[in-house]
Amino acid sequence: MTIFNDFSEAYDLMFPREERIRSEEPFWRGLVARHGVRSVLDCACGTGGHPILFARLGCAAYGSDLSPKMVEAALANAVAAGVTVNLRVSSFTELTSAFRADERFDAVICVGNSLTLAPTDDAVAKAVRQMHALLNPGGVCVLNIFNWDRLAAEKLRIMPAAVAEKDGRELTFLRVFHHRGDVIDLNIVVVTREGGRAATEILTAHQRPVGPARLMEFVEAAGFTSWEATAGYSATPFDPLTSDLLVLVARKG
Repeated sequence: MTIFNDFSEAYDLMFPREERIRSEEPFWRGLVARHGVRSVLDCACGTGGHPILFARLGCAAYGSDLSPKMVEAALANAVAAGVTVNLRVSSFTELTSAFRADERFDAVICVGNSLTLAPTDDAVAKAVRQMHALLNPGGVCVLNIFNWDRLAAEKLRIMPAAVAEKDGRELTFLRVFHHRGDVIDLNIVVVTREGGRAATEILTAHQRPVGPARLMEFVEAAGFTSWEATAGYSATPFDPLTSDLLVLVARKG
């Protein structure tokens, strides 16, 4: 891309980290208090927003991500924030290989629709099993995805544009979805304007939309004994017909 070394830099411009975390903070504060959480792993940590928040909340904060560049960015953001986080490069399907047998957590989270980047249903199911394995007894797993059943039925094509500025350049990000059966291509169109000129580039990610009902099947099969589903980071119960987002909090018995 014109002004980015990789997507880790673009990510925080598309989804401003501090603004995003601030909107979710009441949910996470409530989760920590309600479940007595003292240690947390974000197993798709991206640029580190959630581990930084958990460190600020007094938890032992861990993060992992498949992308070394994302982990590098997360470490830099944690240093800038003045907090300590423990970070690893790992896929969420290989967590038990990345963490020692004595590294177990009161909460494991996988948010930001990250699970849809797994290539198969089997990979999603394995990821959920890996999260379960890293939890202490009574621990909670928090999963967040789009309501893909609804969005696929409505043939979602385009999401609202995001506009940001970096080094005097104006950037417009447009997310365009291309439905191909069991796969959705997410094309991120980036328009960079500077000095009366515009350059356009495209980033592409392939997603396998896992619907809420299927995800709950994986959660039960992994051994979670109870769970609750809300419409995003709210107290409103999830409605498969109307909700845009699913946040699932599952408990290990």
